[in-house]
Amino acid sequence: MYIDFITMAAKGVNNGMALFKPLYWLFGKCMEGLLIVFDNKYFLALIVFTILTRLVLFPFNLKQQKTMAKTNRIQPKIQKIQKKYNVNAITDPKQRQKANQAMQEEMQALYAREGHNPMNMGCGPMAFQMIFLMGIIGIIYYPIQYILGVDIASNADAIAKALSIDGRYFQIEILQNFAQYKDTLATEFPKLFTADKIAAIENYKQHMYIGSIDMTQIPHWKDGIIVLIPILCLVTSIGSTIVSTLIQKKNNPAMGQQQGQMIMMMLMMPLFSFYIAFQVSAAVGFYWIISNLVAIVQQLVMAKFFPPRRNIARQMVENTIERRSREESIKNVK
Repeated sequence: MYIDFITMAAKGVNNGMALFKPLYWLFGKCMEGLLIVFDNKYFLALIVFTILTRLVLFPFNLKQQKTMAKTNRIQPKIQKIQKKYNVNAITDPKQRQKANQAMQEEMQALYAREGHNPMNMGCGPMAFQMIFLMGIIGIIYYPIQYILGVDIASNADAIAKALSIDGRYFQIEILQNFAQYKDTLATEFPKLFTADKIAAIENYKQHMYIGSIDMTQIPHWKDGIIVLIPILCLVTSIGSTIVSTLIQKKNNPAMGQQQGQMIMMMLMMPLFSFYIAFQVSAAVGFYWIISNLVAIVQQLVMAKFFPPRRNIARQMVENTIERRSREESIKNVK
């Protein structure tokens, strides 16, 4: 699902998926401001942008950690209830259904007492990260429209026809071959591609290199050093996953009993990012590398200053206060 979602966004026609255009515009304005601050140093601006987006996501990550802490705290009680009814050991269908219903009712009562919603398992941060990735893809693949402010959207078909190019990676193709296209664009669309806009696009293009690597290109095994981008995506993603897993195991020793599932989870996202890094331009992979490195630092900071055990203790105190408050309310009503 995520793979189709990202590649569909990356391979959108002309100006991207309509659903994400407001996000493209917002991120484009942010990058435009950062480019001004950092004198058009694109990748420095992208690093700062990545750090800022991670800071925005920090409260959601913290909430996710608190949710997991609460889940870990009541897990022994859940297991006790499951052992009490032992539904899987009942062979009679009617008796099994009756026992399962009683078990669910007791679990619901437990959730109510503990103030825990089992449906809220902290998927918000992942969803926000995917949305942010869509925004990043937008400003990398459609920079002429959303960062440099040239309204290509209203003349996309005419521009594509004049340059004899198709709609896939439309603006990236213009950027990659701008020296070849700029005279045609200036002649055919003088109101869009003014001298100032052409100079801005040329300056932007010059800063899309890291050394000799053109970061607008899509990495391929045969293209030499650019293949380091997907490899570093894989390595940093594995590093982020390992750090996260070790922190979780330290605070929840029961995870050691689920080694197989943990290994699968540890490999899934890194392999996913490795695959996607070969489907999108190297600049997207660069963002992912920086995002993974920032995530590692963020996880270590959270483990140091917001440890789950402290969250569990705080949750216990809060739940006790809330439960006593409800009991007092019931007494006053009676």
